[in-house]
Amino acid sequence: MRRFELYARSAAALGFNAISVDDLAHLAVLDDYPAGLRDKIARYQNLYERIFEVAARHGLLVFVNSDAAFVPGQGASAVGGTARALAVLCERLFDRFPAVGGLILRLGECDGIDVTGDLRSKLSIRTASEARRLIGALVNVFERLGRLLVVRTWTVGVYKIGDLIWNPVTYNQVFGGFASGRLIVSHKYGDTDFFRYLSLNPLIFEGSLRKIVEFQACREYEGFGEFPSFVGYEYEQFRDRLVRCPAIAGIHVWCQTGGWSRFHRLTFLPGSSLWNEINTAVTVKIFREGLTADGAVIDFARQRFPRRDPDTLVKIMRLSDELMKRLWYLPEFSRQTLYFRRTRLPPLLWVFWDTIVFDSTLRRLIRRSVRDRQSAIDEGFHLLSGIGEMKRLASQLNIDLRDFDFQYATFELLALARQYYLGEWSLQLAGRIREYAERYKRAYPHGFFTSGDFSAVPIGKGVLNAFFAVALRTHSHYRPFERAFVNPGFAVLQPLVRLWGNRRFPRFARERAMGIDLLLK
Repeated sequence: MRRFELYARSAAALGFNAISVDDLAHLAVLDDYPAGLRDKIARYQNLYERIFEVAARHGLLVFVNSDAAFVPGQGASAVGGTARALAVLCERLFDRFPAVGGLILRLGECDGIDVTGDLRSKLSIRTASEARRLIGALVNVFERLGRLLVVRTWTVGVYKIGDLIWNPVTYNQVFGGFASGRLIVSHKYGDTDFFRYLSLNPLIFEGSLRKIVEFQACREYEGFGEFPSFVGYEYEQFRDRLVRCPAIAGIHVWCQTGGWSRFHRLTFLPGSSLWNEINTAVTVKIFREGLTADGAVIDFARQRFPRRDPDTLVKIMRLSDELMKRLWYLPEFSRQTLYFRRTRLPPLLWVFWDTIVFDSTLRRLIRRSVRDRQSAIDEGFHLLSGIGEMKRLASQLNIDLRDFDFQYATFELLALARQYYLGEWSLQLAGRIREYAERYKRAYPHGFFTSGDFSAVPIGKGVLNAFFAVALRTHSHYRPFERAFVNPGFAVLQPLVRLWGNRRFPRFARERAMGIDLLLK
């Protein structure tokens, strides 16, 4: 409990007024739960009671996270049963823990296929009408109980509800007409997960319901805080636009969780990541105090490094931002907008949580999007020198320099990956990559995985280009033939695509999270 005390104290000191915790499944029971499960949840309740007392002592309102369906026996389309179960669980949650301020409900994602336990969640909401029925039933409960229901629009492209995060038609089918003061809609800042090179999601400005905008300080696709990955300049630009949105109720800053990863530096706790702490503090200062990104960094530096020049930390953050945008990402590819069925493809496809991916099909997709390939390869290796400059500056602040050594080794592997994706394939290049990957693994056994065979593309260029032309679009609007043939066709052919994917998709993509073949449903 001392660790949570430290965390709550740190959050409150930064200006946070609420925290979210996982999850409803471990905080309330239904009458038909077996005795063993009821006893287990009772033990969780005793623990959470102490956590909630600490949060209240530091002035933090508690919100409980939940997937839409985790109750055993609820059918995939039994929306009424799901709504009744959630209503009972919420009533019992608020009765048992009066200090809890509300529920944060996730509709479009569930537990991964590698998750085990008594109460695994699943995707139970498949259409906009089902989502609307569920929300409508719960809003009545929350109005009666005087609590807040926060519904997240985050979806991973599965089923017809899968485009809720970016499609105004689906969004209005779900939320249009609701006028409850107890309902808040929560948006990630972009139209996909937490990546760079994204525009502010226009749905944040849609309708009159109050909105929360989600930001990520522990960057799950950018190293989880193992090295600097500054976000302040991007968030400052978003702030300048969001101040014109009268429906904004607040922001949600994810500083701990996110993704499947071997990296576990918990922010504000022993072993914390300085870089995650900087991102968290700067995000709050930008939105709560109206500071610029540089001003927020200076404010942080004066508190953390009181006898050092605060501009030194600003210089490190500027270099970090440049390295992430120009080396971790690939600007010419990352600036493009690509959609596959209901999913906005990420601007970063070669890093998947804690894995650097080498994939021949992905190689063909990236090559068709980048014209000046050799310049991009050369720039990747040239940018590595910026890490040495960051390390030199960090030494002036007495920052642990091992993070920069790990960063250099990892970014050099990224530069080699860029050469694989954009350069001419050869056995010599494949051998060079394998050799470096082995050295990297020996030097940093806790570091990034590498996945792939570093091979040439086994499928003909014409075949893949034809597939990309049919399956991918460069705007969010569905094409008529896509509605009529492509989307239904992938659903029908899912077993065959899954069989092909078992040979072509990297193992980690098939065995972690929800499984990549789910995107075809």
